[in-house]
Amino acid sequence: MFQADKSLVLAKIEANYGVDPVPAEATEAIITKGVPTFDVVGAVRSREVPMPTFGRIKGVNVGDALKLSFTTELKHSGTAGSVSRYNPLFLACGMTAAVGATVVYTPGSTMGILGVTLYFYVGGVLHKIIGAVGTFKLNLKAGEIATVDWEFTGLYADNAADVAFPTATHEAIAPLIVSSLGFTYGAFAAVIEELVLDIGNTVSPEKSANAANNGVARYFISNRESKGTMNPEAGDLTDTFNPWDIYDQTTAANIALDIGGSAGNDFAIAVTGAVLEAPKYGSRENILTWDLSFTINPTLAAGNNEIVITFK
Repeated sequence: MFQADKSLVLAKIEANYGVDPVPAEATEAIITKGVPTFDVVGAVRSREVPMPTFGRIKGVNVGDALKLSFTTELKHSGTAGSVSRYNPLFLACGMTAAVGATVVYTPGSTMGILGVTLYFYVGGVLHKIIGAVGTFKLNLKAGEIATVDWEFTGLYADNAADVAFPTATHEAIAPLIVSSLGFTYGAFAAVIEELVLDIGNTVSPEKSANAANNGVARYFISNRESKGTMNPEAGDLTDTFNPWDIYDQTTAANIALDIGGSAGNDFAIAVTGAVLEAPKYGSRENILTWDLSFTINPTLAAGNNEIVITFK
C-alpha cells in the first residue's frame, strides 16, 4: 500500500537528446505544488482483419509519448546571477538563458532544442521521461504564491520500475507572495488581482521509421502562440485605459511588472505586443472589473520577445 501524495520530480537537461543524464536527488530535486499528473499518450492500432463472426481481432497498443504535468513555485535560486533548479525546465520549453548579474530567459525559435530528463517517483514506482520538451504558464494572484504550470512530453519507453523512494535535498529559498507588484499595461498602471501568462508552445513528434521509440525520433517545439488574461478594475473610459477602443483599434501594448523581492529572489516580467480580445465585464468583492484575454505577439523584425523573465 502506497501513500497517494508521496511523489518527487527530478529534472536535468540532456547533453544529447534522449540520453538520460541521470538526475540526482541531492542536486536536481524540484519542489512541486501537489502531486504531478503522469499520462501515457497512446492508442490502439487496429488490425482490421475480416472475421466470420461479429467482433474484431485484438489490436496493438502503441505508446506514442509520456507526459508529465506539475506546478512549481516561481522563485529564484537565492543567489543573484545563479540559475535555479528550474533552469532545465525553462530550457526544455525553448527559452534561452543569459546568465550574468541577472538570469534572463528569452523565448527562442530553435526547433531542435535539447530535452530534459524527468524522473517521477510516485509511491514506490519510478517513471523516467526522456527527451522531454514542453510549455509553461505563469500564474500571479494577489496574496498568493507565484506559480508555474509545466507540461512536458517525452519519448515513450517501458520505464516503470519498483524503487526505494529517495531522500531529496531541496533549495531552501522561500517562494514569493504576489504583492507590491509594479504592473503596467502600456501607460496604464492597472489595479489587477490576477495575471496569467501562457507561453503557448506547440509540442510535436518527429516521426521516423528508423526510430526505436514506436516511430518517434524526438519531440520538439514546432510553434508558439502566447496569450494571457488579466482582470483590472474598471474605471472611467476617459482615463488612460479604454479597453473598447483598444480592442476596436487592435492596439498592441507592452506589459511590465516587477515583484520586488530581495536580491537572489526577485523577478521581473516583460511582455511585448499584448493585443486585447473582446472585453468582458467581471467583478470581485462587488468591484466592477474588466475580464481581459489577450494574445501576445512578437515584433515582426526582432521576434523572440513575447515573454521575457528576468531573475535578479
